[in-house]
Amino acid sequence: MPRRIRRCVECPKCHTRYLVAFTSYRNGAFLMSPIAETSREYALYCSCGRPANVSHWSWNQLKRYKVANEAHDRGYGSPEEIVPLAEKRQAS
Repeated sequence: MPRRIRRCVECPKCHTRYLVAFTSYRNGAFLMSPIAETSREYALYCSCGRPANVSHWSWNQLKRYKVANEAHDRGYGSPEEIVPLAEKRQAS
């Protein structure tokens, strides 16, 4: 299954992972990106709760993931579809 590399945020409640490149998702969730140029914080409103479950992310907290094509097309997916990149180890 081909994968793409993207930055994502993860809902701490349901663990659905959302691609940062999108702002609204078919499941009703949405991501508020920074409005001011000086702000680098995102707010994820996940549709897993009523009212929506809100989590905040700063740019330096965003991790890189390998994203399956199907999840990329949706803009979100499960931890099985969106997998963290292995961190490179430095030789000691």
